[in-house]
Amino acid sequence: MTVCKVKQGKDGVWYARPYLGRTPDGKPIQPYKQFDTAKTEAEAQDMADAWAANLTADGLVRSALLADLLDDYAAMRRRNGASPNSTRSYGTFTRYVRKYLTTANARDLRVYDFNRFEQRLMMPKEMGGQGLSRNSVRNVHDFLRGAYRFFVRAGICESNPLINVDKPTPERHEAQALAVGDFQVLDAQLKTLLSPQELDADSYRKALDSFAAWLALRTGMRVGEVCAVRDRDVYRAAKYIHVGGNVIEEKGKRPYRRDVTKGRKCRNIAITDTDIHTIDAFVELRERFCGALGAASPLVTYDGGFERPCVVSRAFTTLASNLAMPQGFTFHDLRHTHATWLLTHGVDLKTVSERLGHADEATTLRIYAHVLPGRDAYAASVFEQAAQDASTKLSAVLQ
Repeated sequence: MTVCKVKQGKDGVWYARPYLGRTPDGKPIQPYKQFDTAKTEAEAQDMADAWAANLTADGLVRSALLADLLDDYAAMRRRNGASPNSTRSYGTFTRYVRKYLTTANARDLRVYDFNRFEQRLMMPKEMGGQGLSRNSVRNVHDFLRGAYRFFVRAGICESNPLINVDKPTPERHEAQALAVGDFQVLDAQLKTLLSPQELDADSYRKALDSFAAWLALRTGMRVGEVCAVRDRDVYRAAKYIHVGGNVIEEKGKRPYRRDVTKGRKCRNIAITDTDIHTIDAFVELRERFCGALGAASPLVTYDGGFERPCVVSRAFTTLASNLAMPQGFTFHDLRHTHATWLLTHGVDLKTVSERLGHADEATTLRIYAHVLPGRDAYAASVFEQAAQDASTKLSAVLQ
């Protein structure tokens, strides 16, 4: 790989001038490029490395296979802090490119090519497509658009064709929330499983999974956040749980905690005395099964290590099915139930947004606008009053 160390000019702009050898007449080949959009040396170095990796011996940028460039881009994103879950998705998206745009050069692809590519992803498999949902294709689109944005800034490509590619219309899925009757059934079963008559491997596993579901229902935490909460994160005197991490699953590795949440916002979630009593009761049960664990150990654990979110989530799906919960009700719908009940009982949008760890209130509003109280009730009352006024006037005329 060409050595391409960036330097900063007197104007503050980062630049690179790699040495690529000499021309037949002995002149040095040292192409020059500025990276005026780079805000840090590390960012400029990433751009310079990508640019230099695609230079020919005469200092010109050659066409490069898009899939290979995407591999490098995904690796750079991970070095710069993208989560393993995100980079795993990037790998999947790149495989789609490698499958359907096998020999495509990034510099040669146009809007039409990406329109056809995204349509191919949505085609059923029996018709030669990938069978993806519209939302999944939107994720692929966003990844490619971000990658091309980097390629343009790095000087590999001249333009970003994804800017003019229309994303598929999003599929809207209304968040499910438990009705009172279903909640009573679930709550009673969770309490039963949290207090086993005999403690063994099977009863503790059920208690552990039930406690994880109870915690999500009471706090609105995501499953990865529930699995990441440690004993030290429960502040009993101040009555809150600190949420500052997420459990990551990678193939071939034990699950581990990453000290950042999915929404990248640490938060404190208030809990009640009753909640603390339930937490302490589970900790006592856990210590009877696992023995004494340190403050850095996970609250939800079977053997002292972090639980796999997918295992905890699947266990709840089985429980929900056995209890005849609404069809398709998942662990994540416990979070939706928490948010929905808060909003319908008058808790303000900002508080709910902060409790859920959303990036902003607009995210909360987009998901839960249909459950916000007051607006439709006001409309009904206005119409009722208008109808009464009309009736009164009509009666007066008839008299």
